[in-house]
Order: sequence, then C-alpha cells, then structure tokens
Amino acid sequence: MPFDTALDNARAAFVALRDTDESAALCHLFFAERQAAQVAGLERVSPRSIQSVGIVGAGTMGSGIAAAFLAAGIPVRLTDLQPEALDAARERIAGFLAKARDPASLTIVGAVEDLADCDLLLEAVFEDMAVKSELMARLDRIAKPGTILASNTSYLNLDKLATATSRPEAVVGLHFFAPAHVMKLLEIVRGAETSPVVLKTALALGRRLRKVSVVAGVCEGFIGNRIYNAYRAECEAMLMDGALPQEVDRALETFGFAMGPFAVSDMSGLDIAWANRKRRHAAGEYKGQDVPVLEWLVEAGRLGQKTGAGWYDYVEGNRRPGAIVQTLIERAREGKAPNTLSEENIQRRALSAIINEALLVLEDGIAQRASDIDLVLVNGYGFPRHLGGPLFWASRQPLEQIRSTLAEIMPVRPGNLSHLSNGSIVP
Repeated sequence: MPFDTALDNARAAFVALRDTDESAALCHLFFAERQAAQVAGLERVSPRSIQSVGIVGAGTMGSGIAAAFLAAGIPVRLTDLQPEALDAARERIAGFLAKARDPASLTIVGAVEDLADCDLLLEAVFEDMAVKSELMARLDRIAKPGTILASNTSYLNLDKLATATSRPEAVVGLHFFAPAHVMKLLEIVRGAETSPVVLKTALALGRRLRKVSVVAGVCEGFIGNRIYNAYRAECEAMLMDGALPQEVDRALETFGFAMGPFAVSDMSGLDIAWANRKRRHAAGEYKGQDVPVLEWLVEAGRLGQKTGAGWYDYVEGNRRPGAIVQTLIERAREGKAPNTLSEENIQRRALSAIINEALLVLEDGIAQRASDIDLVLVNGYGFPRHLGGPLFWASRQPLEQIRSTLAEIMPVRPGNLSHLSNGSIVP
C-alpha cells in the first residue's frame, strides 16, 4: 500500500491499543514502579556504600540470593550453619550464574565469624524464630560498626528479630522471592527502629540488583504473604463447599494467574505451609476456616512435587488429580452434599479474598500506597500483569458485586471499599 496509508493505519492501530484496559493497567504498573521508591523522610538521606555482602544460608534460597548479588557485581562471602550444605552451594550458584556477564567473586567460608568485615550481613536460614534470633545475635556480635543486619524472613516479626541485637536501627528485612536470582520482587521490610539511612541503603541495593523494590511494614507475612494466605485460605474453604483442587486451579489460571494455588502449594512444599499454619494456630493468629485436608496430606507423606504427590499426583513429571485427595476432601466435608461452584464463582470468591486483605494491608499502614500492593502481587505472586494488580483491577469492577461477594464469604474484618473509588489506586 502507499507509504502514507501505511502510516495512517499504524497510527490508528496505536490509538486503538493505547485506549485499551490492558494499556491502562500496564501504564499503571510502569508509574507504580517509579513511585514505590519514593519514601517519605528519605529525600535528603544518602545511602551507605555496600562493597561486600556476607550471607548465612547456602540452600536454594541463600544460593539464589548470593547469585543475585554476584550478578550485580557485589562480592559475596557465603557460609551455612550446616557445613555440609556448602559442598553443593558453589556448583549451584555457578549454574545460576551461567549466563551472567562478569559476576563478582564468591568466597565460601567455614564459619559465621569469617563474615565479620562485610558491609551487609544477611541471614537466609530456616524460617524459625529461635534459629533466626540466635543467628541475628551472633551476627551482631561480629559485625563491624556501620554494618547492616538483614533478614530474609518471609513471615516472622522483624522487630522481634531486631531485639536479639544491640543495634535494632541497623536491622532491615530483605525478603527475596524464589528463585531469588530470577524473581523481580524484593520486599524491603522496615522495622519500628530501622534507621532512614539503612532503609535508603536497602532501596539503593534493590536498584543495583535490578529488583522491583517495595517497602513494607511489620506484620505476619508483610504485604505479599499476608494477602496470599487469605487467598489460599479462601481457596481451601471452597473445597469444603464443593470444589476440587483442579477446578479451583483451572478457574484461576483461566483468569490469568500463571499457576493456581494448589499447584503452587505442591511446588513450594506442603510441609512448609503446614508448619507455618501450626505456628499461627499456636499463636492464635490463624483466622481461616479449619480445613484439615492439608494436615492429612502431610501426615500421609504427600508433601508436593518433591515426594511425587501432594494435592496432585506426579507421574513422570505430569500433574494428575489424586483419587486419595478427593477421598480426604469428602471425609472433611463430613457427608455434606457438595454444591457445584462455577468457574465464575470460584474466581469471584478468590479475588474478593485478595482484594479484602489488600485493603486491610493498606488501612493498617503495612503498605505505603495501593499501587505498591499491585506491584507485589504482580511481580511476586503471578497476578496477571495485563490486569494491573488486584486493587487496580478491583477499582474498575462494579463495587456492589465485590461487596456482595465479601458478604457471602463473611470476612472476619471487611476492608473499606471506598479506597477503590476515591482515586487512590492510580499513582
């Protein structure tokens, strides 16, 4: 066709695309990433120089974190509380860095004390308060003045960890997401006494690591895991109402999630989810419906992909519904006749649980702004990017529909839906 006609066609196509919901969602996330780095009170604060990082924890997560720093040109010293774990760490990290250009040097050391001269010390050990507190106290004793003490905890109270040290102002949470050398999200957890310079340094580190960094306050699970737990609890509640794991997963994958919640649970390990739930039960913090199926699966040794069976059976790498899982669900229902939950109903209930908890996170001041929550769910939990995040998406839905679904699933504490209509979602 004539060149001028082709230009006109290109312009028309561009204008049509620019005005779509997908374009609005992606523009929202573009500006949200830039605003996330703007934290009140840090405008005139200069970050410290971080020239070396010491990491305790040489498992998959610790190795991934080490690879992320190395790929960014920051030398790492790595050790582990279990020396035998170091044997495989070097090879694992080399595999993670296979495509990295000019990574910094990795030094494997035999003791925590060998990390004493590093500018930042980070613990990435088992998610247990006693273990992490003891290690934080040990790091505090060896660290030079000005060292930042960081924890990779994904659930535990950072302020309590900070009390194990003599310098709580130097403690910050750096919650990486697995695989840490790939996933873009970094939750930077600000404790009650975290100093402005430490927080500013953590944000600068996030930029060097090319992460999407979001500042979170202290609560159970911070931003992402707190919301994800509410979502997962509602999905398990739907099992009691008539749905099967594969039906819930299929509905949410159809909506746009990369994986459904039960497939994700199998990938991360059911024993981890059950250990966290037991801890929350013991502390009186678990507010979901009591669904015993997860406990029964763990007792049966069905821990997910790593044992070849969890919510699903895994045969030669293929995921299949497990007959025993349906049997356990029927047992948990105690003979109640199951309802039929439509795909739309499953989506409405799961998304409403996400939205409600996200609003509570905002109201509790755990997140600075609504767009920060959208960044966390998109970059860390597989919420569809083209929908802009849960609060952006919800702000474009009929509020009455969301309100009626929340009334149906009866949240313990309803969030304030006015946040979705007052313009606070768009940065």
